[in-house]
Amino acid sequence: MSDASSKIPGALSRYRVMALVTGTLLLIVTVGMLRYLPGLEDVKETLDPILGPVAILHGWVFIVYLATVTQLWMLMEWNLGRLVYMAAGGIVPLLSFFAERRVHAEVSAQLEEAK
Repeated sequence: MSDASSKIPGALSRYRVMALVTGTLLLIVTVGMLRYLPGLEDVKETLDPILGPVAILHGWVFIVYLATVTQLWMLMEWNLGRLVYMAAGGIVPLLSFFAERRVHAEVSAQLEEAK
């Protein structure tokens, strides 16, 4: 394994953790947006104190997520489209979960081939 490929398993692990954390926080924020639907005024008062801090936390976690995405993308030497797809996982609800599974499978297969 070359120096760059020896870093891939660690980068993949970091990416997987951050994809799950970012995706979970994004889901909480997205579900919280339902409070703006008509008829859910009571829920709005309950969720307002919670969602502000969660949204802020998601923003900071998203920055770390982007760093992990970029590191793995650079190590794998993928095209720009893959970077956009992976980064969008932090802003499109549920995408981070699907992207994480796909990326994990592809990277794991490539690492197996290299052995």
